[in-house]
Amino acid sequence: MISLAKKYTVPLILFSLVVGIAYLSYYNYKTQKDLLLRQLHDNSLNVASSVSSAIERFHNIKSTISLEKLVDDVSFRLEIFEFRYLGPDGTIRNSMFKEEIGEVLSSKSFLETTRGKRKLNTFSFEIRDFVEVMSIYHPIYLNEKLVGIIDLAVDISEYNLQNGSQDNFSILRRQVDIQNLLKSMDGSITNSLAILTKTNINDFLHAYIESAKNIVEVSIIDPQENIYASSNNRLVATKLKNRNLPDSSMIEIEGKLRYRTIIDSHEHDKNEKMKLMLLIDATTFLNHENRLFTTATVTAAIALLFALFTSRLIYFSALEQSRGEKERLEHLVKVRTREIELLSQTDSLTGLWNRRHLEESLESEFKRAKRYNKELSIMIIDLDHFKYINDTYGHMAGDEVLREVSAAIKECQRETDFIGRYGGEEIVIILPETDLHTSSNIAETVRETVESRPVEFEGEVINVTASIGISSLRKEHENFATLFSEADEALYNAKKLGRNRVEVF
Repeated sequence: MISLAKKYTVPLILFSLVVGIAYLSYYNYKTQKDLLLRQLHDNSLNVASSVSSAIERFHNIKSTISLEKLVDDVSFRLEIFEFRYLGPDGTIRNSMFKEEIGEVLSSKSFLETTRGKRKLNTFSFEIRDFVEVMSIYHPIYLNEKLVGIIDLAVDISEYNLQNGSQDNFSILRRQVDIQNLLKSMDGSITNSLAILTKTNINDFLHAYIESAKNIVEVSIIDPQENIYASSNNRLVATKLKNRNLPDSSMIEIEGKLRYRTIIDSHEHDKNEKMKLMLLIDATTFLNHENRLFTTATVTAAIALLFALFTSRLIYFSALEQSRGEKERLEHLVKVRTREIELLSQTDSLTGLWNRRHLEESLESEFKRAKRYNKELSIMIIDLDHFKYINDTYGHMAGDEVLREVSAAIKECQRETDFIGRYGGEEIVIILPETDLHTSSNIAETVRETVESRPVEFEGEVINVTASIGISSLRKEHENFATLFSEADEALYNAKKLGRNRVEVF
């Protein structure tokens, strides 16, 4: 029994490995699917709330008019003291004073006007809040029906009017301006009311989903589960389908997957409590689910193939002891190949990565950052007056400066950074998952480090400074070359502005 267990130890281990990986793949698939469903649910609730708010704003627009901008546009620079828009019953629908909106105007002059003691659309002089004003109540008619009244008062205290002097030229000119203002406002208000009365909730819902992404249908449902209004006119006045399903559920309509959300919406006609039903296109969710399932299946299949391959490898290894030596030699060859590859990727003078490997790394990091929405910054360092160093101290001194500066810069390197010599005296640092603020701080540290370490060569002390240009990844970047050219442009600006400084694109 023991010998049998030893004989099948490896197959049992591999079988357990396959089962374990398959289970983990399924568990990961199930977890990710639930997470996608939760995200879809949360997103649908957020969208439903936004639609509900938009509907509520639509009804608010239907019931009141904002005239503040209109007054500003056509006020003829009048010193307007008070301005209100009233309903026929005196309810204040809009006012310069927000706190009184919704109240009923009860001023003495308005009550006299409603009782017939004062005529509409005539000027009068009165004291409001201890200020002498000229006021007028101007009626608004739509289809020969009184729909509103404008209460307008203009400050005329500057004229110091005495009894009987209200007909002076300045006052008459002000009255003409006020009449012109009221005509403009009258036209704008009646036009707005005419447009609003022609717009119904169904048209509004249809226009809303036409401009929205992924929203298929929006409907308002009354307490009896009848569809009161909908972006789809064919559904109006019909009964809600699938009434037994939960308020948030996945359903299939005409062969297409939809996610339905029903929420309490707003008060509508006659203060009945309405509900809002939202259908969202769930095609994206289905695509993600299919990809998750495919990934889990492929992972399990790979685990099985891995187990079979490993079994075969172990079997042949047991039959041929000599293969161990062969594998050892192959391993040495791989190590040596890696060393040769490393040498081909390294700059021989500075020990930094060479230009080819640097560009490969930049392209790889750029794609990774774009795919996973990560930060990425690039820094180009150029030694100031390097030609002068070569001309004055010789090229061997220039090489020593490059070695010493490279070593100093590497001391500022983080584990995830890539530092390479791009060419000549230019050194490039790739900073994965690093924003512009952090990369600027690192660049300043590099600049100070280079400046604080003069290079000694054959008894000469050579002071070295560096100019640095920085650029960080943005959504509009389509390739790493654009990111690199921006950093190069920032470097050019640093040179142009006096060198030994850090500039950001």
